[in-house]
Amino acid sequence: MVRALLLGMAGLGLRLPEMAEKFTQATVPLDLKRAVIQAAVEQAGLAVLPLLGRGLHDLAMEPTHLALTAGRSAASMLVRWQRLERYIHSKHRIQWLGLTPTSARVNHAHKDTGPAPLAAEDLVVCGVLCALLEANGMHSVRATAADIELYPNPDSHQVLQCVQQGQTATWLLTWQGALDKGSDLDLTVSWAQVAPTTWSRFAFAAGDHVAKCLPELVSVDDAAVALGMSRRTFQRTLAAENLSHQDIQSEVRFRLAGWYLLESEIPVAEIGFVCGYSDQAHLTREFNRRVGVPPARYRDLFSSS
Repeated sequence: MVRALLLGMAGLGLRLPEMAEKFTQATVPLDLKRAVIQAAVEQAGLAVLPLLGRGLHDLAMEPTHLALTAGRSAASMLVRWQRLERYIHSKHRIQWLGLTPTSARVNHAHKDTGPAPLAAEDLVVCGVLCALLEANGMHSVRATAADIELYPNPDSHQVLQCVQQGQTATWLLTWQGALDKGSDLDLTVSWAQVAPTTWSRFAFAAGDHVAKCLPELVSVDDAAVALGMSRRTFQRTLAAENLSHQDIQSEVRFRLAGWYLLESEIPVAEIGFVCGYSDQAHLTREFNRRVGVPPARYRDLFSSS
């Protein structure tokens, strides 16, 4: 997200912080994130913070962006964002307080009972979600907090008032229906490029559906419906090939992760999220179990670059 904020600053003509070159990894220490926010506030005030998320639009073909927009719906985007928060073990999480086809009431809070996010962090996350709604094809996206507009046309005096009154943590996000942007987006590597050649057409189709839903995980019932089968028939058909739904999901995640490790320079932490692992430790355990080395070492040993 920090890279997106830096791009957002640049797009608004703001001077980037001196430590900008440090923000090349998928995960960045909290103090550095706050340094970026502080640099933006010092130059343009609190009202600029919700607008920084627009930097996401410059990352449109990167895997994490594609993973957050592949569902092409507001509900799917919010679910995927929550998964990203869990993946990076964020202490601050969003919660839905209500969802309709054209609106969502969202709260931003500590995942347990710890310190609440700073008001500036509330404003930034609100803006990022608005940018993601736009990236998912929604239009006329708007965000308010306590009836004060935060996006897309924040007023500096009103935003300051919102901050002073401690009302920045709960937002009403509204939008109009998705624009027609053609077929759904998929990850930058297709399942066909990495699928086992020994799998049947049925097993391939089951894996392809899993791959297209990542980073969300597909339940057995959803997979069966997608292939036009009952749950029982779906499981029996897989069992006839000595496979299970869990086998399919594990193989898809592992093979896609392996492709990204060898064919891209995407940080390992980002690969884990894109490929549906619960966290980076999960990705590491899987590679240690299946190939005997952790992901970074696998990349060092086998990458052609």
